[in-house]
Amino acid sequence: MFAGWSMAAITVKREGTGDTITFDTVAEVGSAAEFLSYIEKVWGEGVLLKPSSTSAFMARTPEPFPHGIYTFLPKSGDEEPTTKVIQDLRDEMRQLRSDFAARYTETKSIAFSLVSGTAASQLLEDLHLTQVDGFEEAPFETPAGVIDIDTFDFSQFVNEDAGTPSFVEYHHNQLQACGVHMGRSGYKVLDLHKTPMYHVEIGNKRYSGGVDGGVVPYAVQAASAAKLLRIGFEHKQSTADKATFRMNHPDVLQAEVAAPRQYSFKEGRGQVVCCLLAAHAMCQLPLDLDLTDGQQHHLLRLRGDLLLVYEGCTPTQAYHEMADFLIRQGPMLTSKHTILEPPAELEEALRRPIKKLKGLVQGYSAV
Repeated sequence: MFAGWSMAAITVKREGTGDTITFDTVAEVGSAAEFLSYIEKVWGEGVLLKPSSTSAFMARTPEPFPHGIYTFLPKSGDEEPTTKVIQDLRDEMRQLRSDFAARYTETKSIAFSLVSGTAASQLLEDLHLTQVDGFEEAPFETPAGVIDIDTFDFSQFVNEDAGTPSFVEYHHNQLQACGVHMGRSGYKVLDLHKTPMYHVEIGNKRYSGGVDGGVVPYAVQAASAAKLLRIGFEHKQSTADKATFRMNHPDVLQAEVAAPRQYSFKEGRGQVVCCLLAAHAMCQLPLDLDLTDGQQHHLLRLRGDLLLVYEGCTPTQAYHEMADFLIRQGPMLTSKHTILEPPAELEEALRRPIKKLKGLVQGYSAV
């Protein structure tokens, strides 16, 4: 369709004959001149009047055409319209509308949460990355003698949004207990579940989304978290916790709950893989992503051409490993300044995926 028209019924009446042309929907037509040219294909030259108006519609007016009944004043001697001409005009308008709908679909972004596991596998293939078992490829050890970390009880909350602020505070406390400096000259954990973060183009498709919580340098605010994220948290409330909340709060109106069970990595794989790729394309320093339901944690990180997945970590394993990641990189990760390239002192296994994704994943501005 042409830019600027609202979708609405439009009827044009030919003065003096009673002939009419009706368009069920006219979408995105830009100016009076453009529409008048269509009418003149049927009835020849003339003047088009606005609804309930006796003034001619100026041919160069930029304003949108409102819906309604228009009057066409033909010049004398014009031939009568034929059924075929009218039908051809309607067919052309329908085709324009179809073309516009197709273009809109092509440019619409896909939410991270709607990316399937199959689509995530294709993204990895397109970017020449291989997903591997992190415990086999690059195992880590939890320090001996540490106290087990309690799970987060998501069953206290009606849904993920309601529980996220408390979950963010829980992340802060666990990382701090594991030795991460939280505060000035260190880190903090932000609630980001309502913050627009990533808008990227991979291949010929656009994706958008973010994380629920994130570790960033202490002074950084949510508006700049996308480029300075160090650890991202994606929260998923399991059906087991939803069922428990439903049982404990019969007075709260809730949807039916599926069979109670823990949340699996497979269910959220598409979302977190897409998010991890987007985050690495925007950040110039390494980061981890944690998909968690509070009971177990699935850690994701990129090293070289590998996507390492540590599926089914306990809270004790997960928080000590994330703490070790932050501490091991030292002051490099606490910097508040965005940089254009990964620093030279960063080891090659960490630099490689960042440089690769910067070239293959393009950022775009959300409109």
